[in-house]
Amino acid sequence: MIDYKVVRTFHPVGQGGFYSERHNNFNIVYDCGAIPVSNAKAVVQAAFSKVDDIDILFISHFDYDHVSAISTLQKAVRNIKQVVLPLLDEEHKNLLININRSLSQNIIKLISNPQSFFGKNTDIIYVRPENEEQDEVNNERFYDLREIPYYKDKESGRIEIDSGSKLSIGGHFRWVFVPYNYLNKVRSSQLINELSKANFNVSLLKDDSTYTLKNIATPAKRRALKQVYSRLDGNVNENSMLVYSGPERVNEDGSWCMCDECYDDCPLPRYCSRKVGCIYTGDCDLNKVDLSKVYSDFILNTGVIQIPHHGSKHNFLLNSFREFWPYILCPISFGTKNKHGHPAAHVINELSQHGFRPLLINENSDSEFVQKLQIMDKKAKKIQRTVGSF
Repeated sequence: MIDYKVVRTFHPVGQGGFYSERHNNFNIVYDCGAIPVSNAKAVVQAAFSKVDDIDILFISHFDYDHVSAISTLQKAVRNIKQVVLPLLDEEHKNLLININRSLSQNIIKLISNPQSFFGKNTDIIYVRPENEEQDEVNNERFYDLREIPYYKDKESGRIEIDSGSKLSIGGHFRWVFVPYNYLNKVRSSQLINELSKANFNVSLLKDDSTYTLKNIATPAKRRALKQVYSRLDGNVNENSMLVYSGPERVNEDGSWCMCDECYDDCPLPRYCSRKVGCIYTGDCDLNKVDLSKVYSDFILNTGVIQIPHHGSKHNFLLNSFREFWPYILCPISFGTKNKHGHPAAHVINELSQHGFRPLLINENSDSEFVQKLQIMDKKAKKIQRTVGSF
């Protein structure tokens, strides 16, 4: 009988994000970091070993708490084959480099030159941004990840894909990953306004990635920049990449099934195999991103939605979930000692009162959430049961 197994884990790293999926001979990771990074190191080392490859590492954005343990992941595994990350424009990239240098966060090489950071044996795939002015998402582009090197631009050597493209690992059950790089101009404007009010030269911060080496070297200047960062609750990235991970489609005859006992007049055909998909949201702003529109093709397939930004009330809008069936599992990653009041009681209450199930994932090991999925071909199972009855 043909089947497909996935073990999906929301790891207990506290204030950060580290999520993984072990497929049939295939591993993915979405974000890998925490504040402090020590919370994540042991967890990452326990999750993988030197016999493992990470086939795809998805990076939602470049906040320290989402990428701080990537170096640990590199050392823990044999190889990271492909990295999918949001494409940044040059000005915003320079701004992030300058801010992270002033905050003494050692992720500058990752932001400035991902290829150099990961090495020549890793393919870097950049996802072009969509923005709030574009309602339609391109879900027509399809890439077989086994053939992704063929899509490199001959001049630049880069691989760029559109938001909403489907990345497939092939096989009988066509499982897809659908990244969506949302460009939040409002968030960018807030950062620029705060920097300007604090008397920083925003033009130079955006034009010269080395500006902070000489011009923000004093403790007073660094404190001022840290205060801006703190006021914005870490929301300095205008790009945030979401990813859907799940079946591309389920046939109308219900040919994929997870039940132990399948039968033709099953009363729950709509909510059976179609709920194994997951939407990872990073730190996106649900006031600006409508999940029901972005992932409209996968609503019936989705059973898990990660709540963004550690359950911050400023990034949450229940209406973004309006088309998703209730009882969706909603993991929230947060640190029990965080200074921002994450997760907000408002977020937990809204989810609970409307039939969704919040799952609180913190730095305590017993808060880990593991989801074991097994998808079976219903037609093959029916044939096996028929043959077994003779």
